[in-house]
Amino acid sequence: MRLQKQALQGVVRGSLILEMGALSKMTGDPIYESVALRALRKLWSMQSSLKLFGTTLDVATGQWIEYSSGIGAGVDSFYEYLLKAHILFGKEDFWKMFHSAYVAVQKYFRHGPWYHEADMRTGRATYWQLTSLQAFWPGLQVLIGDVIAANSSHREFFHVWKNYGVLPERYLLDYQMLHPTEKYYPLRPELAESTFYLYQATKDPWYIEVGESIVNSLNLYTKVEGGFASIKDVTTMQLEDHQHSFFLAETCKYLYLLFDDSFVHENNYVFTTEGHPLPVLSTWHEELPEAYIPTNWTFVKRQPRVNRISAMSLQVCPAMNLKSGQHIESACHIPDARSNYRCLTDEDCGVDATTCRRRSCSMAGYCGLWLII
Repeated sequence: MRLQKQALQGVVRGSLILEMGALSKMTGDPIYESVALRALRKLWSMQSSLKLFGTTLDVATGQWIEYSSGIGAGVDSFYEYLLKAHILFGKEDFWKMFHSAYVAVQKYFRHGPWYHEADMRTGRATYWQLTSLQAFWPGLQVLIGDVIAANSSHREFFHVWKNYGVLPERYLLDYQMLHPTEKYYPLRPELAESTFYLYQATKDPWYIEVGESIVNSLNLYTKVEGGFASIKDVTTMQLEDHQHSFFLAETCKYLYLLFDDSFVHENNYVFTTEGHPLPVLSTWHEELPEAYIPTNWTFVKRQPRVNRISAMSLQVCPAMNLKSGQHIESACHIPDARSNYRCLTDEDCGVDATTCRRRSCSMAGYCGLWLII
């Protein structure tokens, strides 16, 4: 009976459509892609009226047994694979499914730069918490061009990282404290992954600085004689005698590519949820989108890397000019919703350009750095 109640998370999290689809393309046998596609479509049919999904299924009855959902554990790779399947195989159905799901996520889960969890049936918030697995989301947003939203969330994840030296597994947003029992850091790759994607999209050297900070923390807190150890408690930095395989397959890989991206300069790749690169090939596409045609690539001829100054490092407004006349470019500054700085809630306030911190809504109804003042 216990087996019947196990979560079907391996399918909910991704449905294996990338791996099985690629296997069918390489072997010429459509059975692998067909089975994975059937599972994906079955899951899609089980969305709620709000176009949301749960995280846990009863494998015996096929019914949801966990209705609270978000963008983290149990459902993260499902969203990821809808988009990446569209990129890899060129099927419009995948894009339509992802776009519908993405709009629902932004509507029911997003709260400023954070994403809470909500009941898939009602949309009501259930858990106000940050989980380390959510840190993949900014990278996914980069793939669809939502760079400003990606930068906003990524910055908050990194802020938590700086506070603790690493990213704890679970952080309670409503209490601004660590989860009492999930204070560990198992060397997860998601923050490094999103940092890599954001740097590729913006070329803002601030993301290189983020990568350096991650590498320094890993060397300082987790390096041991036999490799790198997971952290049992981020408040004490007590280590466990354990190193997950994803540390090498993903964490180290994304950090390496952040500093040396020559691997992705000559070809387009899609990374699976386990960090394995799959080539984007025209022969795998029913109809190849123009963005993926080699003659349209902007990086076919590699250009020398140009060091730029980051407003997120210098803490200056992107609209300002330095004495040298160099214009500062950064995704740091996010304007308030209204030009007169009036607000009803914190969501109406943007990100301050001089401090790169979130502004909040005062009791008088004006956006500003009231908590700092």
